[in-house]
Amino acid sequence: MVPSFVAFYAVVIVLFSLLYFFFASIPFLFVRLDVPEVAQLFRGLFNAYFWMVAVTGFVATAAFAASGRIGFMAGMLLLAASALALRDRTLQRIDDQQDACRAGDGTAMRRLRVVHWSSMAANLLVVATVCSGVPYIL
Repeated sequence: MVPSFVAFYAVVIVLFSLLYFFFASIPFLFVRLDVPEVAQLFRGLFNAYFWMVAVTGFVATAAFAASGRIGFMAGMLLLAASALALRDRTLQRIDDQQDACRAGDGTAMRRLRVVHWSSMAANLLVVATVCSGVPYIL
């Protein structure tokens, strides 16, 4: 059996990756997403976010499995698997809207903003969910 603080540290690492995305995505609210360099950085942020959440989620899954907390292990496994499953879909939506914007579609930028805002909102929901479980870990 692994001590409780190992599982707690694993959750802290997962929360760090989730909060990093939230704070790193805020500056994109204030810039135009049709600038090629910004568009590339925007897509890269999402790509890195999904990989980071998946890897830290799998690490937390292993920590909870080692500590014998199957419920938390299942939750972290679900988080990691969801990040991997949503990665391709979200990046494809970003690519489609960026391509449409370059092709002259006037509403593509608005749809890209919707992807951005909805991703930030979903991330905050996940942060709140993970944070609500922290008292039960200790």
